[in-house]
Amino acid sequence: MRPLIYIMTPVLILTIILASRFVTWDAVKGENPQARAYVQDGTLSLRAWKTSQAIVAFTQAIEIEPQYAEAYVKRGLAYYRVGKYKAAIADYSRTLELKRYQADAYASRGDAYRALDDTQRAIADYSTSLKKRWNARVTRKRAQTYFAQGDVQNSLTDYDTVIKRQPSAVAYYTRGNVYLQLFIQGDENRLRLALADLDQAITLETRFAHAYVSRGRIYEYLGERTSANADYTQALALFTETIQTWQGDANALLQVRYWRAFTYQKLGEVNKAQKEIRDTNGRVFTFFLEKVGKM
Repeated sequence: MRPLIYIMTPVLILTIILASRFVTWDAVKGENPQARAYVQDGTLSLRAWKTSQAIVAFTQAIEIEPQYAEAYVKRGLAYYRVGKYKAAIADYSRTLELKRYQADAYASRGDAYRALDDTQRAIADYSTSLKKRWNARVTRKRAQTYFAQGDVQNSLTDYDTVIKRQPSAVAYYTRGNVYLQLFIQGDENRLRLALADLDQAITLETRFAHAYVSRGRIYEYLGERTSANADYTQALALFTETIQTWQGDANALLQVRYWRAFTYQKLGEVNKAQKEIRDTNGRVFTFFLEKVGKM
């Protein structure tokens, strides 16, 4: 499973991290048994991505127990998933008023603010969350938000902190991509730094498909076409293996298929790239029709 997470990064960010963030807390003692039952039902629905059912269940729990913080924070996640970011913010804020799950609630409210392009509030919430409990993933999100805001120095400081405190393939990959973007924006000195970070990411996780794609782009900019094609070929093999061996929900692989189309295009296999995009677009359309029908 561990290599698969790297192959699918960032695909599993929503399907695993968000799905599990609030489902491992200890049960709240003293709550109404029926309210607890609704939260348990809602949690199961949340895990299965039956978002509308989850919202109904958490709402029923809140109607019985208006002080039930776990129901608010989980309903906030459900609202976030369906794009109701203001409703999610309201639930996360209510969770904070109840003084429960504060590090997670601040981080999650930061996600919602970020989705609304309110970068200042997102950074403020990420910062408060980190003061309560340092977390590498939240730090990376704050770094990404700083970068989107144009604050390169604070962004790189956060990435440096993550690599110093909790080095990982993902940490090097994300900082490497920042260096790559800075190069594309005109800072030629960043390209070698990007290459060093992508090399390290691949050293730490040899099946990190997205890292091969990014390093392939760097080799292209360096004029090293043979090395670029080797990385794109490796990424293509990893994406294809994932698609062929995946036994879970096929919709979880939509982004993997788009990435495979991208690598086909980079390797000059235009017809395969176009077919992959057409097929995947059809899957996306069917996926949303099914979701709308279940709401």
